[in-house]
Amino acid sequence: MAMNAVPDSIGDLDALKRLERFGGLKLRVELTTLFLEEAPSRVATARAAVAAGDVDAIRAMAHMLKSSAGQMGAVRVQFLCERLEAEALPSDLAGALSEIDDEIARYSEWLETTTLPRVLP
Repeated sequence: MAMNAVPDSIGDLDALKRLERFGGLKLRVELTTLFLEEAPSRVATARAAVAAGDVDAIRAMAHMLKSSAGQMGAVRVQFLCERLEAEALPSDLAGALSEIDDEIARYSEWLETTTLPRVLP
């Protein structure tokens, strides 16, 4: 589903609740931790692809990170990655990647301040 406007929310509680319903609190915590550990390295990979002029690698990273962000409810990260999948890439790729880094940090802060009720099976 294409997003046309920047989402208002940093994160989506419903996505996190779905993860917990599917695999319990442990799964939600493990996947959240993994996402926050892996996302910056994916952006770093895209930076290397920018330096190498490898548009396909940039789009591949954007697709992978967009999917992960969607599962984790990181809606702004998902939106920014979707822009990198578009036929016309942003003119400032380094700036676009910095925006993604910033949104990953905001999502991490959001997670720390969000009270997520435990979902029972």
